[in-house]
Amino acid sequence: MKPKLISILVASLLVASPLALAAEGGGMTWTGEASLGLRQTNDAALDDSKLNEYRDLGSTAPLTTFDAKGRGDNYYLNLFGENLGRDDMFLDFRGGKYGTFKYQLYDNELRHNFGSGFGARSPYSGIGGTILTAVFPNGTPTAWNSFDHSYSRRDLGGMFEVSANTPWYFRAEANEVKRSGINVIAGAQSTSPGGGFVDLPAPIDYTTMNYSAEGGYASKRGHFAVNYMQSRFTNDNPLLRWTNGFFGGAGLYDTTVLAPSNDLTRISANGNLRKLPGDSTLAGRVTYSKLTNSVAVQSTMLSTGGTTPATAASSPVFNGDIKYTTVSLSLSSHPLHDLDTRVYWNWAHEKNDSTQVIFRPAAGTGLLGGASSNCSNTGPAACVPELFGYKKNNYGIEAGYRLNRGNRLTGGFDYYDISRDRIDFHGNQDRKLYGEWKNSSLDTLTARLKYQYLERRSDWAVPPAVIGFNPTENYVRRYDLANMNQDLVKAVLDFQPAPFLDLGIEAIYKKNDYKDTPLGRTNDDRQEYYVSLSYGDPKKFRVMVFGDIEFLEYNSTHRAGGTTLANANPNAAPSGGPPSTIYTWNAKNKDKSWQVGVGADWLPMERFTVKSSFIYAETNGTVDFAALGGAVIAAPGFLPINNFDNTKRTSLNLKGIYRHSKQWEFTGGYAFEKYRYSDIGYDGMQYIGLATAGALTTATSYYTGQYSLQPYTANIFYLIGTYKFQ
Repeated sequence: MKPKLISILVASLLVASPLALAAEGGGMTWTGEASLGLRQTNDAALDDSKLNEYRDLGSTAPLTTFDAKGRGDNYYLNLFGENLGRDDMFLDFRGGKYGTFKYQLYDNELRHNFGSGFGARSPYSGIGGTILTAVFPNGTPTAWNSFDHSYSRRDLGGMFEVSANTPWYFRAEANEVKRSGINVIAGAQSTSPGGGFVDLPAPIDYTTMNYSAEGGYASKRGHFAVNYMQSRFTNDNPLLRWTNGFFGGAGLYDTTVLAPSNDLTRISANGNLRKLPGDSTLAGRVTYSKLTNSVAVQSTMLSTGGTTPATAASSPVFNGDIKYTTVSLSLSSHPLHDLDTRVYWNWAHEKNDSTQVIFRPAAGTGLLGGASSNCSNTGPAACVPELFGYKKNNYGIEAGYRLNRGNRLTGGFDYYDISRDRIDFHGNQDRKLYGEWKNSSLDTLTARLKYQYLERRSDWAVPPAVIGFNPTENYVRRYDLANMNQDLVKAVLDFQPAPFLDLGIEAIYKKNDYKDTPLGRTNDDRQEYYVSLSYGDPKKFRVMVFGDIEFLEYNSTHRAGGTTLANANPNAAPSGGPPSTIYTWNAKNKDKSWQVGVGADWLPMERFTVKSSFIYAETNGTVDFAALGGAVIAAPGFLPINNFDNTKRTSLNLKGIYRHSKQWEFTGGYAFEKYRYSDIGYDGMQYIGLATAGALTTATSYYTGQYSLQPYTANIFYLIGTYKFQ
């Protein structure tokens, strides 16, 4: 469905539906409200993108909201809209005939801002297109081109469902999701990271069209439905060509392959049977989907000496073909008055039948890197990309038993088994055991305590060719699938010691201990504590105070300079230097985040309400490194790193609401926001990263400066008038 067609349908609905329904439905009664207002935003920021990252606080368009509900003898209609004409506009229209049919049309828009104006610069020309040109070296960022680093997202669609007063129903849905703008990606200068890199403003012009149809049967005893969905993703810019400063030369472009167009088809069936023996409900779901695409394989690539040697691909076209099948079953029962049980099973299979393209570029072209990381047996000149796929089985059992009126115990066991195509971990088995106690013996007190234990054991095996090319791979265990034992404890307390007084406390502790990991993450733990207190009569004055603090720490072990199997061993003594060139080192990362807030609602007079809130939030990250075994490393003034994604945010909101009459209400308010950001990767951004101090070389890196100008201070004033009708 084209955007123009959907817009016409929306307009037709707004104009025709209310009148038609009022005439046919024997009169339509309307209730709701409509608001119109103004907002003035004064900000102090070199770049206001962070302030407007997911919202539009501009002062140009008026503030608008409408929420109307129409109810007739046979028909109903709901109309809602907000921020009309702004980047974050939302429209939602729903209606139908009771028990016969229903429909929906909506428009949901959003802009994601990363950087604009002074905060986003690039030495490239042609930004927004598929060819980026530049002359390197270029050491004058003030002469670079500014651009708007953002993209907009618009989701436009609708739904129609008919049941005709029967247990049977049919529903059809369609929507279009369109994203357009600029996003920054990275490209390597030369053919390896050692040559520096450059930020590339890549164009985004994505469109995803989704269509689905569902038919089913619903009754008190059960439900069954079959659904068919078709999704098509298109990208009008599949290739980005750009000047690679390492090679130089006019007309010599490197190539980056962007997201390819693809098609997804999915068929699913789901249903449930209720009121079975043991007061049971059996639910199940089966899905089958297929994702396909067809992409031309690059026949040549820019390489050493500014040449474009052949990639010698085994196929000129890559045909993507991934099939995904899932099956789920669940049986929930209530066999005894105080006992609830649930048994479940989930199975999934991803089969990858895509083209396995093999690249055999000629020796000396610069496109070779030694033995391939996927251990091809055809020699070091071959590169065989991996085809990822997996099979997964997951099943478990859960039971809850009420000991008495105030005490309930819940426990369960979950087992997860997966085999996959991956270079290191080929499968893993997870076993999770958990239990929870809930106590509500006192009318004023509720407490919950939960403990969970998780054990993961994985199948690890790296081919000898990979270890021969990179000996450290013999010792590295990546933490996403490494053997692990996890302990988790969660406690929740809700207390009401007196009328209008509420107290809430929550604590969470989670620790991961990674087993059999010579190199990689060895352990991590997380703690979170939350407290809230509220007091007062909501009809007069009520205040709420809260505080939250979280601690995160993760430790890891690494090896530097290991070029042979012997010196890659983390237990081997350091060598070389000083400073040492081969040694083992530890890293300790810590993150602390906390926030406090207070809010109050006050009714100084019958028609006037004051609402206020104040929130302060802060995050602090640190990183420290320690050389082991007596190694000497050169890092003067560098360690520890104390500005690793540090933020401070202050927000204040004051709002007054005056109810002039049953129909008219006026709201005025003020909001203050202050945001500060410090990170080692962005503080003192210079747009240029020099490979050698004080010199522009072919290994120089060039940055666009996104995220470097995040701090802002903003004062926001607004006034809104609301008309209520009924």
